[in-house]
Amino acid sequence: MKFEELNSRLENVLAELGIEGYTEKQQKLIKLSKQGKNQLIFTGIDQELIDGLHYLSFMRAPEMLEGSPRVLWITPSWESAREKVKSFQRLMKRADVTIEIADDKGKIIEQRNAIFEGSEILIGNPKRLLELYNQNGIHINQLSLVIIDQAETLCKDPLILQAIRRISESLPKCQKLIFSEGTHTRLEGFCEDICTFYETSEL
Repeated sequence: MKFEELNSRLENVLAELGIEGYTEKQQKLIKLSKQGKNQLIFTGIDQELIDGLHYLSFMRAPEMLEGSPRVLWITPSWESAREKVKSFQRLMKRADVTIEIADDKGKIIEQRNAIFEGSEILIGNPKRLLELYNQNGIHINQLSLVIIDQAETLCKDPLILQAIRRISESLPKCQKLIFSEGTHTRLEGFCEDICTFYETSEL
């Protein structure tokens, strides 16, 4: 689908949910995504942004492919992953989209089976995502969007860095949106490991 068609699809779903429209911050986010470029975006990770990322994920996951998510969302911890899945299910409860979780407090076999059965959007923490990837539990060759939030936290932990680098080595050509609430000495190198070229923006 063209971007305009995806946007129309989302607006129809939001109307059914009684949501009148995007906030200014969410509009800027969708505009950045429309450009199709990799972005390092400095912004606060608040509920307004998370809802905007839910909208964006829905737009970029137009169809289910067995075992092949269209959107991969990497977040620092299992708690954060569960919060975002719960938030998405609350916000988009009537939307025809399947979201699965990959967190290291859940049972890996159950998660792998659920992902393989079909999920458009996959949210998880780096450790479990790498475990699933190493077990061929995730096929990432159909991704259209990768979201990484709290990059300033992720880049501090060498083990997390290693996991994300391993996953990023096999990522297809797709848009990467990296979000950070602040700077860190390792942040630039972290972004360069994930995408060869990227632009820096603020929301």
